[in-house]
Amino acid sequence: MAQDPLSLAKLIASRICHDLISPVGAIANGMELVALTGADITPEFELISDSVAGANARIKFYRIALGMSSADQKLGRSEIGAILRAFYNGTRLTCAWEVQDDCRRTEVQAAFLALLCVASALPTGGQLTVEHDSGTWNIFAQANLVRADEALWASLTSGITPEALEPADVQFAMLPECASTLERRVRFEIADNSLLISF
Repeated sequence: MAQDPLSLAKLIASRICHDLISPVGAIANGMELVALTGADITPEFELISDSVAGANARIKFYRIALGMSSADQKLGRSEIGAILRAFYNGTRLTCAWEVQDDCRRTEVQAAFLALLCVASALPTGGQLTVEHDSGTWNIFAQANLVRADEALWASLTSGITPEALEPADVQFAMLPECASTLERRVRFEIADNSLLISF
């Protein structure tokens, strides 16, 4: 049986993240060892260290958001929180993960994709909040400026991916499919200073 395009894309993303996480992690460990030797921490050293930490955070986030997920696997609140803090560190966005319990990785994947969708409409940054209540996930954003692409956002409910989709917008194609595997439908609300995605 031929692999469906979305599953193939997830496999590719998983492979890339898997192959990158080890060398990037090794660089991070090397930086820590150098720091332990008592060597001078120069601005150049700090720049490299921060860049490695940022790359590591992005790989971990994208591995969950874009890679293969198993409904049998769960992620803990502390692990998710650490990934999100590192991912948004140094950006104009902050994210509060208000879900107390461990979550199925497939649900976390959909939530991460929703975060990417919301963030794309916040050019000046904002506050993101993720909640899970009575079986419904809510990803909420508060910002001074909301600029949402109508065609992209419409695709979340129609399931029809816009033509010539840009790589930066792949989350809009993936979220409806991931929500469907969870037997959910994506809904959204857009206001002048806020956004909400629910599934």
